[in-house]
Amino acid sequence: MRLRQYLPERSPIGKNRGMSERHGGPFGVHGHLDHGNTAKHLVQHHQFSSHVTPLHLNKATQKFLELLPLPSGLSLTLLTRAIPQIKAADASAYVGPLNVACEKYDITRSVRRMAAFLGHIAKESAYLHKPEEALYYKDAHRINKFFGAIKTDQEARAYVGNPEALANKVYANQDGNGDVASGDGWKYRGRGLIHLTHKGQYVALSKDVGVDFVNNPDLLKTPQYAALSAAWFWSKKRLNALADAENYRALSLRINTKLDSFPEREANRKRALDAFFRASLANLVSLGIGRPWGL
Repeated sequence: MRLRQYLPERSPIGKNRGMSERHGGPFGVHGHLDHGNTAKHLVQHHQFSSHVTPLHLNKATQKFLELLPLPSGLSLTLLTRAIPQIKAADASAYVGPLNVACEKYDITRSVRRMAAFLGHIAKESAYLHKPEEALYYKDAHRINKFFGAIKTDQEARAYVGNPEALANKVYANQDGNGDVASGDGWKYRGRGLIHLTHKGQYVALSKDVGVDFVNNPDLLKTPQYAALSAAWFWSKKRLNALADAENYRALSLRINTKLDSFPEREANRKRALDAFFRASLANLVSLGIGRPWGL
């Protein structure tokens, strides 16, 4: 009996005719289900943790699972498996706001979108621990290297250990910010799980969600609005579409103009996706969809 009977006619698995009949179809760890016992074994022995080796699913199964939503949303346990570096207090603080924000901006439609989103916010916010841009530097050369508005190491020395002055310098006269003396660079420095930067972004977010972040910018450091602003930015930049198309390099460039951190972002995404695959497989087993294989 094939999985076609249990899935919509247009499902990626239902359409795939190249699977091994001997192993009962497409649910493949290493290309097959080991006569229907692999997923059951994972469930029974609690091997859905961040410490197990990645699942090696065949491509049809992976594509199918990526297009499913998370079975019951993002739970505390699943968040810690998707981002194993997260601190317990941060996981507890963010799991609810992330569910609300991701639902609002249609990121929850598929685990593919959710994994990409979590992969990037993990990098942007130091695993959901720092919803504010770090602008404290001890090394003048690093300041000169990272900020185009600073031209020499000698000029950069004035900003060593002085994050407010640095922000006002490097963000002056950009996207709604005033000049250095206005203080807008510091006031509208990066905040949120995807660091929202510049007054223009704060104005746009305020208008769209009906909360005054322009006069209350530190609201973006709270879990509710740190998560909401990140999902809003994701939606504004049309990143769901890029995730759907698996165009992860282009997606990354819309968040960060360089690809130097792309390998870390991709590693985060794949780790989250693996955690979601395990949750989806466990859910299918619990629903009895694996019954043709004796799960």
